[in-house]
Amino acid sequence: MEQKLDYGRIGEKAAELELLKHGIEVINLNDFRNNYENADLICMNRKTGKSVMIQVKLGKTHNILTGLTSELDGTIPDLEHKVIGPWIFVKTDDELKTMDFYILTKEETIELIKTSCDWYANGWNRQLKSKPMIGIEVDWLEGNSSAASKPNAKKQHPEYKSTLSETSRDKWEKITDLLY
Repeated sequence: MEQKLDYGRIGEKAAELELLKHGIEVINLNDFRNNYENADLICMNRKTGKSVMIQVKLGKTHNILTGLTSELDGTIPDLEHKVIGPWIFVKTDDELKTMDFYILTKEETIELIKTSCDWYANGWNRQLKSKPMIGIEVDWLEGNSSAASKPNAKKQHPEYKSTLSETSRDKWEKITDLLY
């Protein structure tokens, strides 16, 4: 019998290892309580007394799910309370052999989720029939538009322009700067 993998935990552990490589003390909150709400990791600096809570999301496709859903009008209730710190998006392959890490500040995460959700709910010429799960495209995390790697996308819907002006890949300073 094949054992089902816990991809969320794999993403958390991978991010935890990368943070440790950067000299950051880190505790996985889910080691103590299953599926801790709004955060997976807490990073701290004992010298400065500063700490930061981090959410980790792992995906194997070009669209990494956030675990959030929006209303039919594209709004997300209590988004500012659900995003309490930086987010780390982990993009991997089917075999979990490669992992790319995209780090967004709290503010970048909120803005990217808000604008992409509004684009998805209101920018397309169709009616939503159910509350959509919110996903973030890897292209957007790279600072690219939705049509950058998909030449036929403009025919289906208007282009989404990422709120990020550059890639967020391996931008660990977005976490370390909060601790010093």
